[in-house]
Amino acid sequence: MGTWGKQPWENDTAADFFGELWGGTPIVDRVLRALQSDEGETIFAALWLCSELCRTYVWPIDRLEETLTHAVAAADRLLAGDDEDQLLQRWDDGEVADQMRAYREVLASRRH
Repeated sequence: MGTWGKQPWENDTAADFFGELWGGTPIVDRVLRALQSDEGETIFAALWLCSELCRTYVWPIDRLEETLTHAVAAADRLLAGDDEDQLLQRWDDGEVADQMRAYREVLASRRH
């Protein structure tokens, strides 16, 4: 058993836990569908989830790059106002746009 950091996912036991958690579930496919949807509120929720969970040792490694790519593209669509809900325009709140940019930056930084 190895521990390489202080984060909850930075040890062998946790990596095994996350690997077993995702096994056989449709969660990744559902997140990808949400990221590719036209519904801004759904995309925003999926981006939050990805910003928290799409990282090595947590997200299924064979789907990580794919998910990150779709998440960055989804954030770009929302920031450009290219969603059915016109989420950022409707809220007209700089803090929400800043949060969206922060999610995008985090997700883009995790891509290889």
